[in-house]
Amino acid sequence: MQLNWFLVFGIALVTIACGVGFVTSLLLTASPSLAPLSEHVTIWHLFAPGRTLMTCLALVSGIAYALIAILVARKASLIPERGFVTTLALAALAFGLCWIATNATEHNGFSDSAQLLAYARQLAHGDMSSFLPHSESFANKLPGDMYLSNYPYQGGILLLLEGCSRMFGDFDVQAFQVLNALCCVGTSLLLVRSSVINGRPKPERLLSALLSLTLFAPLLFVVFPYGNTIGLFLALLAMSLWERSRGAAGAARMAFVALGFVILCLGLAVKSTYVVIAIGYLVVLLVDCLRKRDGAWGIAFAILLVVATRLSGAVPQAVIEARLGYELPSNQPKTAWIAMGLSNESVLGQDMPGWWSTSALDSQIGSEGDVAAMSRDAQDSISMSLATFASDPSYAAWFFAKKLGTEWLDPSFQSLYIAGCGIMRADSQGRTHADDGRFDPADATLPHGLACRALECVMDGQQSVIYLGATIGGTALVAEARKKRAKTLEFALPCAAFMGFVVYTLWEAKGMYTLPFFLCLIPLAARGLATLASRARKH
Repeated sequence: MQLNWFLVFGIALVTIACGVGFVTSLLLTASPSLAPLSEHVTIWHLFAPGRTLMTCLALVSGIAYALIAILVARKASLIPERGFVTTLALAALAFGLCWIATNATEHNGFSDSAQLLAYARQLAHGDMSSFLPHSESFANKLPGDMYLSNYPYQGGILLLLEGCSRMFGDFDVQAFQVLNALCCVGTSLLLVRSSVINGRPKPERLLSALLSLTLFAPLLFVVFPYGNTIGLFLALLAMSLWERSRGAAGAARMAFVALGFVILCLGLAVKSTYVVIAIGYLVVLLVDCLRKRDGAWGIAFAILLVVATRLSGAVPQAVIEARLGYELPSNQPKTAWIAMGLSNESVLGQDMPGWWSTSALDSQIGSEGDVAAMSRDAQDSISMSLATFASDPSYAAWFFAKKLGTEWLDPSFQSLYIAGCGIMRADSQGRTHADDGRFDPADATLPHGLACRALECVMDGQQSVIYLGATIGGTALVAEARKKRAKTLEFALPCAAFMGFVVYTLWEAKGMYTLPFFLCLIPLAARGLATLASRARKH
């Protein structure tokens, strides 16, 4: 069973999405407000008043970035690969560490991170008072155990933050951020490793390194004391091991699969939503197993993913419950977040469709935590949204265009917004003009503010180049797949990216949610830019 049509169809959809992303990223850009704790995103057109300088800088940055990529591809035979990758990795790590020092975070004001860090610090000092159930009524539980009642699956990241607090004391956030920086560079190296595993030529391997290790958005994200960066590294490492297992045999294959399973459990415990990446990989692994008449391993991969998903939530929650001495309530139904993603009730306003609203919490409080009632509320909301879309196609087009634009056209993927949520350490607050001691990336009177504005322009150019490269690369991969020359596992990362696109078309919107799936496009973009360089040489 070859299933070649399935692979061609899938990569064609990815290519079309990237092409639309490239064209729209040239004409439009989405910019976060950078106001304190406001996720509002504004979409600017190419000639918006007051944006001329930033537009020009973004265009120049994009052209320069593309020319550097083409030069690297054309001179690949002269570039020592190991030295090139090592130099870029060390430079990326150095940038991340400098950014951490500049941000000087005491804690981050983003709600989830702030709540979990406060809990972790209390647990590290043996203080359980905030976790005790204060009332049987959900409406009266604030500010006590409401957070874990809402999100019991956050036990994994809570335990990791507690470990940092126990080991590093007052420098717990800095330790976590350094771990983020290491994992960020590790993720980039895994993307390069994917090109190696799939036998891609040297120009593509060098370009994978260039694009992944010089992309600023994930590097700026390392200051966020939350599970995004670490979870992504662990999830991709697990999938890389499963990918490598397909070229191994006997005990070596079993070792790769077993180690990948353990690491996947850890990654999903830290950030459960990366199961979407694992599902994307699983689809391609199943195709590979069917093609090689190795169906037993395909079944094994599917079972291991289900088990990892269950264990990654159940084990940390059981640990937390044993320490607290009471059971956490059942989790909110996942449909509540789809209902949120399909509604226009965001706390950010009517021009931010699909972004966070209080609907899930309102349903939980109103139903006293009754999961069945919450599921009915969510299903009713979804049905109402779908009926509205069906009766008013123009509204549906506006809704999804605006939602996808605010998710996928922000070149910073909310990394600058997250940095701006950081409350600086007392000894560093002389470096900000914000009254609350907040790191202010929008303050152009300070060096770091000017740097952030410049980085926003550079990231805008980088985003367009990667969308362009992925469009060309996807086209090339379609051609190879139709001729049955492409390796099955080359489709794994594009499939993961497509899964993310589908899920976050329906799910609650956030730019930071889409960043991991944008990164999955990098090897495809490297293929495209290498193809472009090759064609430019011929002409």
